[in-house]
Amino acid sequence: MPRRRAILVSSFGFGLGLVAVLSPGGLPVASGQPKALVVPPAPQAPTLTTPVTLGAKRGGAVELSLSGTNLDAPLAVLLGGPGKATVVPLPKPDPSQLKVKFDLPADTPVGLYPLRVATAAGVSNLRPFLVDDLDGVAETEANRSKDAPQDIPLSCSVSGRTDAEASDYFRVKVPAGRRLAFEVVARRAGSPLDPIVVLHDAKTKREMIDRYADDTPGLQGDCRLVHTFPEDSEVLVEVRDTTYRGGPDFFYRLRVGDFPGATTAFPLAVQRGRATPVGFAGPGAEDIPPVTVEAPTDPALMAVNVVPKRAAGTCGWPVPVRLTDEPQGVEEEPNDDPAKANRVPVPGGVSARFGGKNDRDHFVVAGKKDRKLAVVVQTYELNAPTEVLVKVLDAKGAELAKSDPQKVPVRVEFTPPADGDYVIACEHLNYLSGPNEVYHLAVKLVAPDVDVALALDRYEAPAGGGTAVAVATVNRLNGYAGPVELSVVGSDALTGRVVVPAGQTQAFIPVWVKEWARPGAYPFVVKATITADGRPVERFGTITELVKAGFGGLPNPPPELLTGCVLGVADKPPFAVALSPDPLTAEKGKAATLAATVTRAGGFDGDVGLAPLSLPPNVAVAAKPAPKGQPAGSVALTPAPNAAVGPAQVLIRATGKVGGKDYAVTPPPVAIEVAEPKKEPPKKDEPKKP
Repeated sequence: MPRRRAILVSSFGFGLGLVAVLSPGGLPVASGQPKALVVPPAPQAPTLTTPVTLGAKRGGAVELSLSGTNLDAPLAVLLGGPGKATVVPLPKPDPSQLKVKFDLPADTPVGLYPLRVATAAGVSNLRPFLVDDLDGVAETEANRSKDAPQDIPLSCSVSGRTDAEASDYFRVKVPAGRRLAFEVVARRAGSPLDPIVVLHDAKTKREMIDRYADDTPGLQGDCRLVHTFPEDSEVLVEVRDTTYRGGPDFFYRLRVGDFPGATTAFPLAVQRGRATPVGFAGPGAEDIPPVTVEAPTDPALMAVNVVPKRAAGTCGWPVPVRLTDEPQGVEEEPNDDPAKANRVPVPGGVSARFGGKNDRDHFVVAGKKDRKLAVVVQTYELNAPTEVLVKVLDAKGAELAKSDPQKVPVRVEFTPPADGDYVIACEHLNYLSGPNEVYHLAVKLVAPDVDVALALDRYEAPAGGGTAVAVATVNRLNGYAGPVELSVVGSDALTGRVVVPAGQTQAFIPVWVKEWARPGAYPFVVKATITADGRPVERFGTITELVKAGFGGLPNPPPELLTGCVLGVADKPPFAVALSPDPLTAEKGKAATLAATVTRAGGFDGDVGLAPLSLPPNVAVAAKPAPKGQPAGSVALTPAPNAAVGPAQVLIRATGKVGGKDYAVTPPPVAIEVAEPKKEPPKKDEPKKP
């Protein structure tokens, strides 16, 4: 039986508790204990709520309407790929609507791209934008029965939406001998729809036996059906949710045409900076020619997409190729016994397949005495259906380690008892084989490492100002227990660093915007650096749980989206808050006060509230707002007797009503030092205690 894989779904808010001060060397130092906290985007920032699939055909122009909030001061529409997006003026500004013209070059690769809107107040959340090479067709929404289907051409991409307790029907006339693919892109584009596609005979209205697709392997809940029609036919294509759910967000793209199907690339991973021929695997992928991938060198990019295409035909939906720094290879048969094992470098990787009946693969690696190695196999994570059992054998064939079929991912760690070669034996758990039973095997040194998860992917701050980037989890791995330096990289307009000391697992990075930065959106990534065994190790923060949530809990969201964040450089806000002193010393049992100097602008003269977003454990707070017309407020911090002594940090958010709408500003965190109470010197008329 296949292993049961857990799907993790997370909200856009994460629990945080962080503190930071300046170290003697000048870097901020984070400290404190985790504390439940939600850090939402500012209420004035734009949001996109468009409940339909956005997209266009490459090589043309199209105008689309975006819906959301705070869209009435647009600066730019960001499309994470080739093409130009131009805001089309509306007769009257509408904060809930935005019209955009998209111009896409003819060579724009088919696939999904991140779309955001930048305004004078910040930057929006991400929405998927689909680029296709098929002609677009809009669903009529009057096609809810077999007696009233919507006629569509042989080759098209239908943008549709399902209603609860209903199916959508489309009629296609197919000439004899024509092969057609019917593919629904829904889950992979963030829709909650769990689609089914069924073919019916248009004349009899009866379902065509075996012309049904649901949860096609490798499509993460989406479906694809391929059929060659032996004679002239008229068919009805039914699209619906598996449990007949529906609603405004249950959108989909139905792709119809003679395009190739692929579920994975092969090889599944390539080395950065190398040109590598990449083929395809999956039902119907046998005759797809390989493409050469010029792997980028960007260390923060986790994958690139490759598009399957037959000569002079339309494109299939793209599949990802993972990027890695280690050498990569492809299995060479025969390697059915240890004597013919393929050598894999350490560290390194290989893409392989169980091609024939009872196929078993063997690989050999060089081990060093007492130097622990890890063997990691990925399949479902790369959209492959394969189930792999791994065994590690010594030179005499004795088993040293074995994978647990119930654990995900497939990982085996072993420590070589002596210098020499060790064999990795792989077999299919369910004894299956074929061209689509592919997997990727990596061999790694078990060395000190770090993994960083980010809590948010978008922020806002004015030029010359700053804010705080929230880091939800700093996970030290393989015995590493030291400090972790986090920095914001990718844009010359932004600077920010923090050191997370040993024992701390969460942090805010204070980020500053250069004075010269113009309003707009500035992409960045978070780099984590540790020093272990005398060498630097660099990793990049991921927003995996955020992207999963944005894609409706998709188990394996697009890997190319998992590291990118954006800061919207906004216009000068209607009010700003400066907190002082920074750093602040707070003695246990005594109140230490942060003065909040409020600067108002643009005619705003209202109240400005102050509230903590993050506090050290066991520190009480009492905040006084800046009343209307007054330039100051305050935040009093009182550490309890059981508060931890040492560096700490508070994060304060200022709020106000501007033009009847909520507005918030989150400046960078303020450093504090929690200290023991100072001992009062004895009075002159009192004898000194011995």
